[in-house]
Amino acid sequence: MEYMGRLSRRVFLLGLPAVPTIRAAPKGLQLPSAARRFLDPLTEREIWRMTPLSNPHFLPATHHRFTNERNSVLLLAGRQGDETHAFRMELPSGRMTQLTQGPDLHGLSLCLAPDDRSFFFLQASSLKQVGLRTLREREIYHLEDGWSLTGDLSISIDGRYASVVETREGLYRLRIVETLKGKNWPVAEEKSPLARPQLRPKRDQVLYSQSDPPRLWLVNLDGKQRQAVRPRQDDEEIGPERWTSDGKLILYPHYASRKSTARTFNPDTRQEQILGRCTQFWGLMSNADNSAIVGESRSKVGPNIYVLFPLTEREITICEHASSRSTPETEPRPAFSPDSQWIYYTSDRERTPAVYRAGVADWVEKT
Repeated sequence: MEYMGRLSRRVFLLGLPAVPTIRAAPKGLQLPSAARRFLDPLTEREIWRMTPLSNPHFLPATHHRFTNERNSVLLLAGRQGDETHAFRMELPSGRMTQLTQGPDLHGLSLCLAPDDRSFFFLQASSLKQVGLRTLREREIYHLEDGWSLTGDLSISIDGRYASVVETREGLYRLRIVETLKGKNWPVAEEKSPLARPQLRPKRDQVLYSQSDPPRLWLVNLDGKQRQAVRPRQDDEEIGPERWTSDGKLILYPHYASRKSTARTFNPDTRQEQILGRCTQFWGLMSNADNSAIVGESRSKVGPNIYVLFPLTEREITICEHASSRSTPETEPRPAFSPDSQWIYYTSDRERTPAVYRAGVADWVEKT
């Protein structure tokens, strides 16, 4: 009877329908183009949605390089189930290839290397580098036990250095990492959050923000000569900052007395310059020769993408971004292509975060 009982249970289990196994998509998976063209309802400019709506896709942080010099490759992040992966998109076709696998990838951290052959990113407790075509993966730096990465990353324009922010039990630490050999050292540590590190182009310095009190800091890569950058005054509000491409100026949106302007600050001379009035810009970026600035409006009445020309102080509307801006993944973060002929941005205007691009060759000179 015992034998028959065991046999019966075995037969019962064998008779159950198979449970499908959910497998993570493999590195190297190729996806067909899902690009779709439409006319912007506000300006009637031709817009391309470059990614499908079946899964969320979004661009990396604006201060990262995510298009190559020939504007033939776009680096972006996409979610599949609970995992975020990096993808290479061929332009203009829109075909995509999955470049990473595994959990805990920080999608906003993706950044192309200067030679356009590989890219850097943060995943779990590691700073990694992967070949765009070979898909070979290299771990550059691994966190000490007990620390975690916030997801903030910056890569120097020559690719020699990376900066990351680490946190543990209320402490925040800014670390510099040599990308070739992995040698690393801390340059700042605070009890309030540190964020948005940006290595200064053509200088051995890094800019970063501190939330309490809200201020910007600039420090040498050896941790010396730390200086506060443009303390905030009265009721003014300063949006996300970024270096101009030549590393001479810090560019940011400024709000005070119900007026919004795009401004620059020179940390060497301590001089601030107003570039022009803007329509509630939040994220913004200048092109290669600083002749044009693209910005996203955070206005709910006019959620648009604009281009400001500092020389003439003229602002033009490119299109609606119509994004909810409810999460970091849905912030538009508009950015110029290296030749200034395209603007890329993220939006969830169709409910799912997707990557869009708009041609601006009729307004912005080629760089």
